[in-house]
Amino acid sequence: MFVIISMLISVGILGFMFYLAKQRESTLQRKYELLVDLRQVLYLCRQHRSATHHALMFGEHRDTELEHLADLLCEKTNHLISIAHFDNKPMYRVLQLKLKALIKDWSDRTISRNQMIHGKAIRHCMFLMDEVMLAWLVEVNREDLSDEYHMNWQQVIDAMDALTQFRICIEDMNTHEGRTRLQHYAEVVTRKVNQLTMVSPLSISAPACTKALLVLSDVIQDPEYSISAEEMYQMTADISLSIAHVYDHMLGELTETLYIPLPKLLIA
Repeated sequence: MFVIISMLISVGILGFMFYLAKQRESTLQRKYELLVDLRQVLYLCRQHRSATHHALMFGEHRDTELEHLADLLCEKTNHLISIAHFDNKPMYRVLQLKLKALIKDWSDRTISRNQMIHGKAIRHCMFLMDEVMLAWLVEVNREDLSDEYHMNWQQVIDAMDALTQFRICIEDMNTHEGRTRLQHYAEVVTRKVNQLTMVSPLSISAPACTKALLVLSDVIQDPEYSISAEEMYQMTADISLSIAHVYDHMLGELTETLYIPLPKLLIA
């Protein structure tokens, strides 16, 4: 009888341990999927910003591309809402509403307004990703990784905010006041981006980013430096992509340490 009871207890303990393992795997999988989807939404927002900027600035017709991006954003946010924990679903519904407004009204905005609206949506995605990652690190008791991640995260956000302010100045760069602001933020962007070298040297030393930083240096040193708005936006797009690569590098290293590597981004 004692043997039977011992076996039942052992089976019960094993069953409970298996249940806990399944629950843990389910939690890890959900967090991983949230990061993968948010990462894709972030990329799609960047694509939408680029397409609408070119349409507003240069009259390019990108209706087909923008419709495709809108469909993908809707699809991804629907999936995010479906897999999010019940308590967190409202946050993803807010993101979806922001993106729907962003998609619907872009043609009525000025270039600087369009930049700000897209910038807010991109930062919203990043803050949601940050929340998922921090919760994940807490759950697995990796405070050592959490402190380093938070420090690097803040540097990425600071660089993005500085670049957004710089881009807003481009529209007025042919005025004296606008050029003064442009030079100021060129200095800020240069400093913030160079700080990211400590986080991901390869992302910042990429040829396109290096060339863009040289242009910023020229803008800082020469108030009369001649460059078109189109060239300026392209230069900032290269810097923005490098900042995004830094954050993606951070996420990739962490998810590989905690679970499995991130998949390649799906090109829209």
